[in-house]
Amino acid sequence: MANQPKLFTPGPVDVFEETLAALGNPVPYMMHPEWLAAQAETGQMLKRVFQTENSVFVATSPGSGAIETGVASLFQAGDRVVAVRNGMFAERLIQILNAYRCEVIAVEGPWGRAIDLDRVADILRQRPDIDGIAVVGNETGTGVRNPIRELAQMAHERDAPIFVDAVSGMGGYEIPTDKWGFDVVATSSNKALEMAPGLGIISANARAWEIVERKTPTAHRGWYYNLHTWREALERPAFPFPTTPATTNIAGLHASLKRILEVETLEGHWARYAWAQRVVRTGMAAIGFETLAPDAVASPTVSTFCKHPALGAIEELRDYLRDQHNTLISTSGGPLLGQVARISHMGKAGTQEYVVPLLLAVEEFLRTQKGIAVPLGASLVGLEAEARWY
Repeated sequence: MANQPKLFTPGPVDVFEETLAALGNPVPYMMHPEWLAAQAETGQMLKRVFQTENSVFVATSPGSGAIETGVASLFQAGDRVVAVRNGMFAERLIQILNAYRCEVIAVEGPWGRAIDLDRVADILRQRPDIDGIAVVGNETGTGVRNPIRELAQMAHERDAPIFVDAVSGMGGYEIPTDKWGFDVVATSSNKALEMAPGLGIISANARAWEIVERKTPTAHRGWYYNLHTWREALERPAFPFPTTPATTNIAGLHASLKRILEVETLEGHWARYAWAQRVVRTGMAAIGFETLAPDAVASPTVSTFCKHPALGAIEELRDYLRDQHNTLISTSGGPLLGQVARISHMGKAGTQEYVVPLLLAVEEFLRTQKGIAVPLGASLVGLEAEARWY
């Protein structure tokens, strides 16, 4: 785009220069030794981000493709799957489970709140015959983190697997796959891994592979969205991919992961996101916006704000920022349609170069469009408490 806007959208995100440079290089050939070495290193770096010793597979697909791969490989028709239902992407996960003819046992919760573990426990007492638990770890539509560690414990107490949709969480805060016992975890390239869209990423542990191997031969798994296909390809040195991989995108992911792990460090990456979350949430609250998610479960990757009392609709703010400041934020869907604004902290949106102008632009909107006497800089109050800026 000739006049690229600043992205505060929760995917895609504005990526850093190292990644853009890698994406702008000539298209790599998938069997060239240099690219194969970078591809292998990408897999090792992803293991560090996932905090796992499991194999990690990178597919040409959106995050939803990785989710479908996990569901199709872990569950089969008739399986009784407890699914957390408290947001827009929880609804999508349930749609995928239904598409594979699972018996979905939904645990309902209000949008904007983490799921109540007591409700989950009640369901599990009523249904001791479950075949697994499925959960969106970080609800992008509401800015809420669900208690995935505790849910994994509940699943394993019943010798059942847990599937975690970590599309907007992985990389943005600590998600220790092995330590917390997640059987299958799915994510994508275009959120907290700070790359362009196009790559679905999935890991599976030994328990998951045992389940995959003992599934009935008639279980509908498909071919591409099937962990069997990916593992067989990985074990074939002559061509270790099921299909031609998205070589340019993987080169971009390689560059992004090198930046995260070697320039920022993984802990530093998490710290930057947490910093941006605190500064934006504090600043927006200081000028009259209510946060949707309570602090204790607020996502470090995206924050959701209820509309200001002076606004007729949240779209007024979205459109002003787009038209006057070439800055894009998101609204939400479902019962939150027209009610909330979503502001991402991923990619460059998690830097002072982006955060400070955004907050000042929101102030300007309230002053010039709504006649509210917001003191200049009132939204920057959160910066005063920070020992470090990013």
